[in-house]
Amino acid sequence: MRCMLRKQVYLTPEEEAKLKRLARTTERTEAEILRLALDLLPEEEAPLLLALAAEGLLEVPERAVSPEQMEEAYRRYLDQVAGRRIGLSEALLGEREGR
Repeated sequence: MRCMLRKQVYLTPEEEAKLKRLARTTERTEAEILRLALDLLPEEEAPLLLALAAEGLLEVPERAVSPEQMEEAYRRYLDQVAGRRIGLSEALLGEREGR
């Protein structure tokens, strides 16, 4: 198991209700849901941000990005999300399977 650090977060009542609902329906802990959400957020190396920066549509101070770095970041992103279902697809599949 990887090293974990304890954090305290402040949530609105709506966010807390959503977190509890997601944890219950996915049979995960609230901490797992938060970690998954963080994993899905783009890093500064996210393909979209790199593409915008390359086109001059996003200012990225103090960082030059080569096409090779953009390609590698995009491949890492695809590897990270490969095989994951998004919420809507899970709902559609569940409906088709009669869940």
